[in-house]
Amino acid sequence: MILKYVGEVLKITDNLAKNLIKGELHKKGLKVKDLVQLLKPYGEELTELSFNNKMSRGGFSAMFFLKCMKALDVKNIDINH
Repeated sequence: MILKYVGEVLKITDNLAKNLIKGELHKKGLKVKDLVQLLKPYGEELTELSFNNKMSRGGFSAMFFLKCMKALDVKNIDINH
């Protein structure tokens, strides 16, 4: 029972991080290829394909998420929606 709950929490948080990144791209009118370029100064050498694989695979690091937010110049994050 506890493992199922932990799994659901992880699923929700993975989806939340992905959705926040996708939402910021949409708000700023950017595409994945734009974010891939914006991430280069933060040490991320990705292609569009590798970025999309990372997003669909799930479980990316908090550091990667923060790099995305910084690259997209996000000042505040609302995790309640």
